[in-house]
Amino acid sequence: MEELQGYFAVHSQGLGHATQAVALARGLRERREDLYFLFLAGVPALDLVVASGFDALSAPPAPDWPAIDGVLQPVWRWYVDYARYLRVARRYLRKESDWESNRFLLSAGEVASVREAVRHHIPTALILNGLRHDFANDPTSRLFEGYGNFWFSRLARRIDLILALDDAPAWPNVRRIGPIVRPFSASREQIREDLFFRKKTILVTPGGTAIGEFLIREAVKAFRVLRLDDASMVIVSGPKLKAQPESGVYTYGFLPNLQDYVLAADLVITTGGKGTLNEALAAGTPVIAIPPKGHSEAERNAATLGYRHEDLSRLRELIVEKLALGRLPLHPSGNADAIRILLEFIESRVGSP
Repeated sequence: MEELQGYFAVHSQGLGHATQAVALARGLRERREDLYFLFLAGVPALDLVVASGFDALSAPPAPDWPAIDGVLQPVWRWYVDYARYLRVARRYLRKESDWESNRFLLSAGEVASVREAVRHHIPTALILNGLRHDFANDPTSRLFEGYGNFWFSRLARRIDLILALDDAPAWPNVRRIGPIVRPFSASREQIREDLFFRKKTILVTPGGTAIGEFLIREAVKAFRVLRLDDASMVIVSGPKLKAQPESGVYTYGFLPNLQDYVLAADLVITTGGKGTLNEALAAGTPVIAIPPKGHSEAERNAATLGYRHEDLSRLRELIVEKLALGRLPLHPSGNADAIRILLEFIESRVGSP
């Protein structure tokens, strides 16, 4: 069977977009074995993509949000850095991309590749959380953010298909979908056995950026004070942070199968990234979500579960309360709908098997 090859671009700020892309790529390949994805990703997303078994080209990395001790700083600096990133990525794509061999583009939040694909009239689908940013809290940042939203809205109207996980305008090219999560590799009991989880397990996962250092520090401090003999803490610090192991606290850096740890845990403590929250909801694992102050997306995600940044001061109380909950009802994912829509898009715009 002849392969149908396309690019799958991934926004590299953190790992949330990469987890969505990996889940969708696997689901699409299960439905159509002739599909071949060449990923475009910068670090740290590149590490997850390659560890998940996909071929990838190393692309320029996107900038991180400026933050100090869990508080977002004026975001106009990020918009300046992001404009620079778009210029670098454009030069990279114009030099390295092969739009004759790669006949379509799927993008998990990565905009530079979308702009180039649209310019080349390549069938393009974009998966993202929402179509607008609202991080700005000062006049200068609002000015930069307003221009950025205007620029992206003009590009978005030219994209063939947009799959949005959050509220989005009722444009003809926009479809709403549910949460995208990676499937778990085995049952919870089997994974706990494989990971040697013998006690109640508190999983601390601050995400793929450096902004979550405050959460690791405060979670470990709370765990020390509580002295829970029947519990252990596992910290997955991600690719940009480092945590020190100590009695009852086990540390990992980057894990490509974090979703399995989420399922095996008895409690997840996170900064409120959509990927981790959705995987915890799909696993039925209780969650404490403490968002960075001023990070509007994480704050919205955390607020849906009743949390805010100020809950950091009562982390000890929350840990005891949430550990006592046990397993929660499972939340369905939107994987099947998203895969069906993407397959219809590929078959209508590129070709059937």
